Amino acid sequence: MRTIELNSTPNQRLTVTLDDQRWELTIKQARGMMVCDVMLNDEYLVRGTRIVANAPIIPATHLSSGRNFAILTENDDLPWWESFNTNQVLIYWSDDSD
Repeated sequence: MRTIELNSTPNQRLTVTLDDQRWELTIKQARGMMVCDVMLNDEYLVRGTRIVANAPIIPATHLSSGRNFAILTENDDLPWWESFNTNQVLIYWSDDSD
């Protein structure tokens, strides 16, 4: 499991290479919640998926292996940009990594 730095801004895009794969996540505020687009090696896996507390961002039906992201929160609070990197953190895990 790895922690990935987020900005405390309502809309952001980050690109990171993990397990030799290029990931691009776009996290946005939308109607009182946070949503995410996820690309893997320039191919969309999901668009506009709602981010919920302590749950995988990418639905299992869109995965080819045990790789995913989640935002961990305290008290199962909904992820919210003002709490990023204070009491909410983005994590990545893979069956292939430590």
